[in-house]
Amino acid sequence: MNPPIFHNRPASHGFIWIKQAFVLYWKHPFIWISFSLVLVLGGAATSLLGWVGPVIFQLITPVMLGGWMLACNQLEHGRPADIRDIFSAFNTHYSGRLVTVGGVYMTGMLIAFGLPELFGNDPLIHALIQAAHNTAAQPPNAAQFPFSVTALLVLFATLGIFTLMLMLYWFAPALIVLNDMLPVAAMRQSFHACRANFPAFLLYGILMIIMMALGSIPGLLGLLIVIPVGFLGYFTAWRDLFDSNQPDHFIH
Repeated sequence: MNPPIFHNRPASHGFIWIKQAFVLYWKHPFIWISFSLVLVLGGAATSLLGWVGPVIFQLITPVMLGGWMLACNQLEHGRPADIRDIFSAFNTHYSGRLVTVGGVYMTGMLIAFGLPELFGNDPLIHALIQAAHNTAAQPPNAAQFPFSVTALLVLFATLGIFTLMLMLYWFAPALIVLNDMLPVAAMRQSFHACRANFPAFLLYGILMIIMMALGSIPGLLGLLIVIPVGFLGYFTAWRDLFDSNQPDHFIH
């Protein structure tokens, strides 16, 4: 089976994906808020199970994202959806594929953020690790520490692996449930689509960071909009790049 062809879009489409995500959000706000609460509260609940909880949650998150993509597609085609649809991918043959994606992503992230721990003797890396573990602490001033080639290489490697895993992961759930792809093929195609449209993804990421910061100001209530919009961006980006039925959907 040939992988679906993706389009190359200009950087401005990073903004358009968010704009279209807002359109989807305001059509069914309570569904998307409910989906987001399930994901956020699910992550909080599993964290109470010790180290095994976050592992389980990381593995099943792509399955719930797959359900989210299926719900988006249903609503786009005029079919109803409700809160149960976030779990719909668990009842399909896609569930094993999606769990595989979660396992690969989790492994990559463990490697990315485990690298600094291996070089914790470096003063700057040690200070960064301490700041990460103590979020209330002020971030370290790099000027206070001697320049270290090791620290520079480790930080670049961490950032590189982190970015690679995001690119592999981004479209994988949608490609699996909406294009019937296998895990490795879906992650590979996700990477190529992200690489070809990197300026749009960069703009999208910057705008989402700004929106998350602004959304947290009014007592975190703004996050009830921003978080669902962020997840809906997975679908609007997939639709723009991969949906052959409407290749120019976002141009106007």
